[in-house]
Formats: sequence, structure tokens, C-alpha cells
Amino acid sequence: MNEALKGKKVVVTRASSQAGKLKKMLEGKGADVLEIPTIKILPPAEGDERQDFVESVSQVHTYDWLVFTSVNGVEQFFEPFFKAFKDARSLGGCRIAAVGPSTAAKINSYRFAVDLMPRSYVAEELVKEFADKESVENLTVLWVRGAEARDVLAKGLGALGAIVDECIAYRTEPVTEDVNGDKKRLADEGADYILFANAAGARNFFNSGNKLPAGCKIASIGKITSEALRELGKTVDVEANESTMESLVEAIC
Repeated sequence: MNEALKGKKVVVTRASSQAGKLKKMLEGKGADVLEIPTIKILPPAEGDERQDFVESVSQVHTYDWLVFTSVNGVEQFFEPFFKAFKDARSLGGCRIAAVGPSTAAKINSYRFAVDLMPRSYVAEELVKEFADKESVENLTVLWVRGAEARDVLAKGLGALGAIVDECIAYRTEPVTEDVNGDKKRLADEGADYILFANAAGARNFFNSGNKLPAGCKIASIGKITSEALRELGKTVDVEANESTMESLVEAIC
């Protein structure tokens, strides 16, 4: 066993429902993992947002492209899809684009193939991939996103001539309570690293009044998260080479 992080305390700030895989990887490297979730994943808000989501799921077969930018979007979209339709072929001739291997893997787990994925795992690169390889002029695109997502894809694909509809599949809310006592452990015992896997998590952690103990280094999953941290006045000590959990763990090792 490679215990590169033996004796190190590492803080994971992902939502509780998503922290398991990252925690297991870190513990496999010998780390003592503290879980301090900063956000929780919720379904679309009741009312117009919820109704628009249900309609998007039911009409997905009418689109030329279906675009996912996160694992959350994939999970929140296909759960109601398979409640509404018993046959995967109900997706019709819609092609699928994804940002990042984790998102693509989750799509594959539902037995769908991914037709387009950028080499770098950010929305800007997906727009560039479409510009370089696939014409979307006058094509219809359903972008499945979180309520707080940046508007890069809508603007970028729209500029390429696509007709983009946005499907809000989930939203996030801050978590401020100490759900398992690890926030107190961080204050009492300190830590060697704190990991941020998205910009929202970083903002919520520091905007909630949390403090980093002396000597604790900040590790970021990628440039978008790092930009958010720097806007908060924080120094990013470690950044993953690729925007994946595996690359983030490798970087701190």
C-alpha cells in the first residue's frame, strides 16, 4: 500500500452524498480524513423551475444535443428520465456531450455513450471542441446544469449558432452546522490539507466564517475553483493537473 499521506490530516469539503469515493482514496494513502461538507445537493425548486425541469426531461428526445457538465446533473436528470420512460431508446437520436471523465463515466453507467468530451475538463473547452469538430449552427441543445452554474456554455454555444435551452436539474445550499464533529476537530487539532472540489464549496466554507488553522494548505481541483479561492483572498498551494478526484489526490501526494 502506498501511504504517501500517512500521518496527515486532510479535510474533504464535498457534499456528504459525494464524499465517500474521495475519502476512500485518501484513506488508502494513509490520511486521517475530516469530512466538513460545505454544500448539499437539492432538487429543483418547486414552481416554475421544477415544472421546466420535468418538461425538459419529457421532451429530451426532441433535441439534437444533450450536454452535461457535472455528475450531479447526470444523476438528477436520469433518475426522473427512467421513471418517465422504461426504454433508454426514448432518448431518441439526441447526441451527448460531457465535461470530464467522471461525468462521462456516470453517463456510461446509464448505458449511454458520450459523443463529445473536451481534453480539458471545463466548459470553455467544450465550447472550443464544438467550434473545432462539430457544427451546432441551428441545432437544438439541452444543457443540464445546476442553478448556480456559470453561463459559459449558453453564451458560447449560442455564439456558434446553437439554440440552447437550459435545464436546471439541481441546486445547492450551504451547510453551516457541524454535522459530524469534524469542524470542531479542525479547530482543535488543525489539518495539513483542505481540499476544494468546486467553487461553490470554497465560497461557502469561507463565507460561513470558517478559519484555516496555521499551516493548513489549500488544494484545488482546477483553475475555476482556484480562481474562486483567489477572489476570496486565499493562496492555492496545490492544484490538480486535471479536474478529477484522482488527480487532486495525486497532486497532494
